[in-house]
Amino acid sequence: MKHPVLNCISLSRCLLIFSLCILVCAGARAQQPATVTLAGKVTDEKTGKPLPFANVFINNSTIGTNSDENGNYRLPNLAVGSLELVVSFLGYETVKQTLRFEQPGVKTVLFKLREGQELKGVTIVARRNKKREKHLKIITRELLGRSKFSKLCKIVNPEVLRISDDDDGHLGAQTVKPLIIENYALGYRIHQDLDDFDFFNGTLYYGGATRFELMKPKDEAQRKLWRSNQKEAYKGSLKHLLTSMVADSLLENGFKVFQAIPDSLRMFKQVRSVNGYNSITNHIHNRIEPVRGMRLVQPGELPTERLIVSRTQMEVFDTNKHGRSPYPDMPFAYTQITLPEGFMVTTPQGWVVMPMGLHISGDLGNNRFSHLLSADWSRDE
Repeated sequence: MKHPVLNCISLSRCLLIFSLCILVCAGARAQQPATVTLAGKVTDEKTGKPLPFANVFINNSTIGTNSDENGNYRLPNLAVGSLELVVSFLGYETVKQTLRFEQPGVKTVLFKLREGQELKGVTIVARRNKKREKHLKIITRELLGRSKFSKLCKIVNPEVLRISDDDDGHLGAQTVKPLIIENYALGYRIHQDLDDFDFFNGTLYYGGATRFELMKPKDEAQRKLWRSNQKEAYKGSLKHLLTSMVADSLLENGFKVFQAIPDSLRMFKQVRSVNGYNSITNHIHNRIEPVRGMRLVQPGELPTERLIVSRTQMEVFDTNKHGRSPYPDMPFAYTQITLPEGFMVTTPQGWVVMPMGLHISGDLGNNRFSHLLSADWSRDE
């Protein structure tokens, strides 16, 4: 016969273990990230008929799907917060819509597409001729860049480009369907809806929806090479900079960031130079001041968001990369960043979800498709 005291002790241990299991399970559920599932339908605006196999994707990412034969689509496991959803279908106008979800769950978003219109105000240069080939070389160079990775990239379907050559020296282009760029350096096939391309006096402006598609490596060696190149492309990128700001580790990652001082707070009315030497040390506390990431970053409304806040222009130096700057004593890659609205919204991983008119010039402004990572790229495998 078992001792009654031992039975009580065994029962107490069982109850304790059972309670701990409940707490662990509850904690595991609490730690699981809250996600959103987008579901809906893509139809013709006039007829209401479904559009099968339409592209539905989050801009600048690899996250996307196609509508089924009935026009229905579904995108699961999305983080709460803001995103820019793009829907495209051949022969129809591409739709871009910014969505914001503050609560997890299934969200229904319907899209009605309008049939596309002919490009207006564009001088069409479609036939193969010397002039078009000359312009195409410039467009290819400006879209792919001039880095070592650009040699491993190619535009698969240049015939979709409609090129305009204006008398004022502007070189413009648009696409009638997505331009396909195969990047064999990073392992991406990029589908670019080029709404606008303008190249003038060495300055490029372009815009449109970008869909990244992961290419399948031919073997393990190529997979490792792509991953290595992706990590190299990440170093010194805007994504790297923003992630370092959020983590308050700018200096540790090789970035030096300065912020312009408002006129009312400057120590002197004018920047003084010594013997004509425009040093950065002479500008500090006079025109600019060094800032840490923690000073630029504020919490967002959601745990998945961070605000990068700066009312004045930021000057960024990548000390891991030599380059030209306005200051001879800072011979590093130099970038100017302006936030027209005074802030932008990013994730802790450096995914800009609400750019708010972000303007970048200099080194980071020169990044092209050969070095461009998808917004959802992660440093972790």
